[in-house]
Amino acid sequence: MGPETVMGLFAFCAFALVFLISSLKRIRQWEVALRFTFGRFTGRLGPGLRMVLPVVHDIRRVDGRVRNRDVPRQMVITHDNVTTTIDAVVYYRVVNPERAVIDVENYETAVLNCAQVVLRDVCGETMLDHLLAHRDEIAAKVRVQVEEIVAPWGIRVELIALQDIRLPTQMQEVIAKKAIAERDRIYVVIKSQADVESAKNFAEAARILATQHGAMELRRLEALQTLSQGTSKVIFDLAKSEGEVVKGAAAIAEAVADRSEPPVVAEAGAAQPILGAPALSPQRALPAAEEAPRPFGAPRSAPDRDT
Repeated sequence: MGPETVMGLFAFCAFALVFLISSLKRIRQWEVALRFTFGRFTGRLGPGLRMVLPVVHDIRRVDGRVRNRDVPRQMVITHDNVTTTIDAVVYYRVVNPERAVIDVENYETAVLNCAQVVLRDVCGETMLDHLLAHRDEIAAKVRVQVEEIVAPWGIRVELIALQDIRLPTQMQEVIAKKAIAERDRIYVVIKSQADVESAKNFAEAARILATQHGAMELRRLEALQTLSQGTSKVIFDLAKSEGEVVKGAAAIAEAVADRSEPPVVAEAGAAQPILGAPALSPQRALPAAEEAPRPFGAPRSAPDRDT
């Protein structure tokens, strides 16, 4: 063997080694590799070390894990003509790599655009209050419609979630006022119910105090104990018993009833009493001589001797 032959053999071995090393491809556990021979699909390659001829074969790697991508922010007008900005995220998985690669040019962009269109359509048919209160229901409806579109592409949508719903500042103020008004309404209803219950309790307490002997006296002692805790001075007559208090209250009620009676029309020429003036008893009636005023400096008249 000449030196030229040895050098040629050495070069061929080096070329074969480089070609062999370049033909080895490592496929990860979560990946699926599609092999194309001269541009034609000839099968898939599983995880591990695989040989792929550089010129003859071509491979396309597909990630089999769940992917999450942000849906582009959408300006949506709801069914009640309110402009909202919606941020969403989509989770999907490739379940059929052959159809996802062969049938769709870029399946990731296709899924995002499809989710964007469906999200705008579904939210546009929904009222604002329903959209804010039932996000999960709206997201599930969007997911079902997107799933129907991308299922023929070998893609399964795992989840679509509405991350944020932004409203104009004026609409936020209106919603806040509505919430405050609702809380005020609930407060008024609760307070009125409490007043009704309090009135019933007061009526029951009054009935018990009126029927039970000595209950009013105990209530008065309790009131004295309560008044003693304050800093102001209160004068309370302890000498009167319960019976005297009741009699005094009855007398006051009778006097008020008498004053509320209509005035009696007197005969012509008769003296009419003044309404509200105290009546004079016969013992305290003044003499006729003292009833007329005496002029200043006039002498006193002598008393009547016959009397």
